[in-house]
Amino acid sequence: MSTGYILDHTAVSALAHGSIYMAARVVRSVEQVQPLYVPAAAFAQGLADSALGEVTQMLQDALTAPCFVFRPLDESACWAVAQLAHERAAALPAAHTAHLALGSGLPVLTRQPETYKHIDARVITEPIG
Repeated sequence: MSTGYILDHTAVSALAHGSIYMAARVVRSVEQVQPLYVPAAAFAQGLADSALGEVTQMLQDALTAPCFVFRPLDESACWAVAQLAHERAAALPAAHTAHLALGSGLPVLTRQPETYKHIDARVITEPIG
């Protein structure tokens, strides 16, 4: 049986708003190599709940578009991404994106293409303005 926690949308929102409890939970989970599972739908809702003002409506409208496919990490991919981030001194979100790009061959839309070239030259990027 796996250990760890599952974060719902309220936990994601609390983390985004700087909750001391959630920050401590993340640090402790990293120290104990304990996964924090974030369902894609909970992540999207938590992110939308964290946005302010007019941005909230735009974000909610965008995230409900049928073209979005949230790609979670299973446990083995989680460790592969962590290793990639460590070996390339990259941030975990960038490592997750690179992992997905390498596995799918799809290009990454980014404002920082050099980040992905540093991780792996095979990652195809398309700069955005």
